[in-house]
Amino acid sequence: MENVPLVRLTRDLLARDRYDVRVRPILDHSKSLRIHVSISLYQIIEVDEPSQNIKLNVWMIQKWRDEFLSWNPQDYGMINSTIIPFKYLWIPDTYLYNRYSFQLKECGIHYVTICSVKMSRDETERYMNVQIESQYWKGLNGSLMSFLYPAIYTVTCRLNIRFFPYDRQNCTLTISSWTNSKSALDYYADAEVNMASYITNEEWDVKSFKIYRHEHKYACCSEPWAILQASLVIQRKPLYYVVNLIIPTSIITVVSITGFFTPASTDDDRTEKINLGRFRSGT
Repeated sequence: MENVPLVRLTRDLLARDRYDVRVRPILDHSKSLRIHVSISLYQIIEVDEPSQNIKLNVWMIQKWRDEFLSWNPQDYGMINSTIIPFKYLWIPDTYLYNRYSFQLKECGIHYVTICSVKMSRDETERYMNVQIESQYWKGLNGSLMSFLYPAIYTVTCRLNIRFFPYDRQNCTLTISSWTNSKSALDYYADAEVNMASYITNEEWDVKSFKIYRHEHKYACCSEPWAILQASLVIQRKPLYYVVNLIIPTSIITVVSITGFFTPASTDDDRTEKINLGRFRSGT
């Protein structure tokens, strides 16, 4: 085992006297660590208007440079990259601020905790490893870290159905560090959410899904936070409701009203028309 290059590399990288998962992995701690976030939308699972939330299946990618994990590939059989479980590495405490609900539980059988990213095993399968790529050949300290994982997020949104079934909804995912201001963790992202693997929803069309970065200063703290806001705009497909709701209701309404005003030769005929209108309204 000792002579296997990958085993030696893993042990050397994670040696206790060399690496500490509790420490932000940057040599100059007066500088902020840049975290790049990419999002891929896989599916819109549910839009729950009464509860004011949207359930999404997404793929998240976080990338940063860990300056404590450096190695010369020539010393380890030309290994340029490796994969290590997340729990042995420093991970940014990235959090979705407007989650509909969350569980305050430790890592266990039912719930998985990745810093402050919490997911239920019943909802999604998670592969919690980090890809590590040496920056030796680029003449840089450390390694490029890529933390990739699928997640199911239920996001709180203000859903207005005033113009149903022709309504358009805008839901924003607010993402940032839970405890670190911009001076420690500086977030930035791709302008567009990746839609290449998106499964079309039968009820909603995705009009746009863009990510914006801004800085926000909270009352609690003296320094601003770097905030990412992913704005999802969806348009309801009205055809189903037009065919199955609006048109039948309109026909029933017209028949019911017409029954009151159609001339009749006897009172009995008028009563039958009124009853017919009532019957159609009931159906």
